[in-house]
Amino acid sequence: MAGLVILASVRGVAQDPAMSQFYANPLFMNPAMAGVEGLSKIYLGYRNQWPGTASPYVTYHASYEQYIEALQGGIGLHVINDRQGGGVINTMSMDAIYSYHLKVSRQLTVTGGFQASAGQRSMNPEGLVLPDELAGNPGVTLQAQSRLYPDFSVGFGAFYKNMYGGIACHHLLQPYMSQTRDPNTRLSRRYTAHLGAMIPVYEKRLGREVMQLSPNIVFLQQDIYQQINYGLEVLFRNLLGGIWFRQDLLFSYGTLIFSAGYARDQFRFRYSYDAKLSSPDLLIPSMGAHEISMSFVFKNLHKSTKPRAIKSPKI
Repeated sequence: MAGLVILASVRGVAQDPAMSQFYANPLFMNPAMAGVEGLSKIYLGYRNQWPGTASPYVTYHASYEQYIEALQGGIGLHVINDRQGGGVINTMSMDAIYSYHLKVSRQLTVTGGFQASAGQRSMNPEGLVLPDELAGNPGVTLQAQSRLYPDFSVGFGAFYKNMYGGIACHHLLQPYMSQTRDPNTRLSRRYTAHLGAMIPVYEKRLGREVMQLSPNIVFLQQDIYQQINYGLEVLFRNLLGGIWFRQDLLFSYGTLIFSAGYARDQFRFRYSYDAKLSSPDLLIPSMGAHEISMSFVFKNLHKSTKPRAIKSPKI
């Protein structure tokens, strides 16, 4: 038996997985971020949410992006696999992204991104124990099912001096994720708005940059669920540390997110941990989450790659 999966973990309302490292893999947050850094970059990410449960939420994702001068923009490929209840519910998506970059002036760049996706959601009830079975009643037998669906998303971004921001809308068509077309299994649109800055701190005597401060705020809404994430990160030489706070607009729950990272030349690494400050309606032990990301940067992988001078987070 794979373990007892509580009814809430197979909720009918389809939602995207939650992430805490928004700028480690910006393609997941906003397709308009593709190629902003200019360099060819490969990203690998892993998230384990509710690690204290028998069947945690586990998410794997990877991406590739680069700027192509001939296209006047960036391209990206993003793959994500979200496993709920130990694989009882499995969602996969492959996203192809293009982002057009318009250099309005020396200090202002505007981007617009489009994303076309192919998704698959499957349910394998083997090993799933339902409440009726625990009471000794046969109950209703669940059948394995799988559904393929198309999906589309758009986003816009702006970069001015040391500031950056953008908005995005994912799942424009709100695709059904089950064969029955049950309204509860329709993937709701996800709206994202983000704003941040990279503030250099200079040494007074020599006038050189010694560190960067990066305040950020990210707002997310999907269906009736809203959350606001805000925090401050400090980049000192090759080391990064940050603290974020996540809450809803009614302050009914809160999460502290601690992160640390390292970046040098072509390699970047980051780890974060979500510490729950308030309990949800369903009490589950160890409500935190571990998240790990790695990036590999290739400066001269393609001759068409043109380094961009757009200020944006690199890790």
